[in-house]
Amino acid sequence: MKKIRTLFAFVALLLILLEPAALSAQKKRPLPTPPVETPGPDSASNPTSTSTYNPRSPEQAAMEMGMLLSRRSLVTDLERQRRRAAAQLAEDLERLEQINTTRIVPLSSAASLDYKDLAQASAEVRTRATRIKYYSPLGLVDRTGEKIRHEADTSQLATMLTQLSRAVERFVGNPVFRVSAPNDKELRSAAAHELENIIKLSDTINKIAKRLSKTLVARR
Repeated sequence: MKKIRTLFAFVALLLILLEPAALSAQKKRPLPTPPVETPGPDSASNPTSTSTYNPRSPEQAAMEMGMLLSRRSLVTDLERQRRRAAAQLAEDLERLEQINTTRIVPLSSAASLDYKDLAQASAEVRTRATRIKYYSPLGLVDRTGEKIRHEADTSQLATMLTQLSRAVERFVGNPVFRVSAPNDKELRSAAAHELENIIKLSDTINKIAKRLSKTLVARR
């Protein structure tokens, strides 16, 4: 478990340190300067001419200061959002690994299933995976074009549990969560496809577990 925490802490740190190009561009973009009037031909002979001196008006100074503060506030807000997203991703990845290890794997080999426990575990897996799909700062996009479907067949529950466990292992073990490179589109696509598989599997398992749990209660 200590290794898991260290791994996903590294994920969070990596995402935080990789500042987007947009933020860098915003930081480097110079502030606009007010136009300066060119002295007229008679300025030398007329030292009191207003064309030789063009101080910023209070309105101009206030406008420039407002632009500067607004830009700094925007950058700060974006960085704060990225830090929160990175921390949430690390937490969700760690929790998926924990649920798989401590609940899904034992349930997949149990002689008799606790359907209530299975419903709770599969629901949390679905919730965590769905949040990663829509809010991950990595931008995971499935480019495989393969549709994923799972029928709510009670007789296939044990098989689906094994499939879910392996899918979680493959997803959290994807190198895209450890290495950032410009040519990692295939890794991101594979992660997105596996993530969709986890969502669909956990949702189907959850429906079966709830149905069987209600059946057992009705029989008592």
